[in-house]
Amino acid sequence: MKTMILITLLLPMVLLNGCKDKPQGKASNMPDSTFAATPAITSNYYFAGEYLYQTDKATLKDQATGSTFTINNGEIATRLAEQYLALKLPTGKGVSAQLLGHLSPTNDVEHTSTNGLTVTQIIGLHPGTNPRGARLTGDYITYVPNNIKPTERFTFSLHPDYTYTFSIYNLSANSSRDATGKWFLLNKNEIQFTNNPLTSFTNKAFINDDGRQLTFKLSKRIYYKQE
Repeated sequence: MKTMILITLLLPMVLLNGCKDKPQGKASNMPDSTFAATPAITSNYYFAGEYLYQTDKATLKDQATGSTFTINNGEIATRLAEQYLALKLPTGKGVSAQLLGHLSPTNDVEHTSTNGLTVTQIIGLHPGTNPRGARLTGDYITYVPNNIKPTERFTFSLHPDYTYTFSIYNLSANSSRDATGKWFLLNKNEIQFTNNPLTSFTNKAFINDDGRQLTFKLSKRIYYKQE
């Protein structure tokens, strides 16, 4: 009899604990799914150059690369065109613009290779040209170790379409390893290099005033621009 009473008392406790365990099991799965999610990457990059609106077409002659990008249609692009027209400038007259945005195909259906600029924020738009700024495209090199007889040469080549080539050249073995990726400006003095699947490389570099040197944030290594 005592045994039956004991079983009767313990049974509700076992069932109650079993019910509590189920929600805990669901909660324990949440961190796993959150951890597995791909982190969001900002698409608001910095562009500065000569903006021109003419015959329902807007372009930006990019100061950093020398490339001319077509402005994709959108709410911010329309607002930018309205600000330009309000200046009442002569036909074909460009103005200085500083913008945030990202590059995307000019034809969203066919995804053509030509990139257009989708503007997400207007920083500034005013008559005149941009203050003299250095063209950032070209080759930047450094030697490792940095002494009389270096063993390796590191080269960053920044291309006008915002892609880069990173090369490590072994001087003694006369061999090289290359990787590619994309780069963008976070502001007028800072470059963001995107993550490269081959090298898992992601870093930021600071640009000196004349645009001749890149100092990498993580390594503090300085790359000098070749003539």
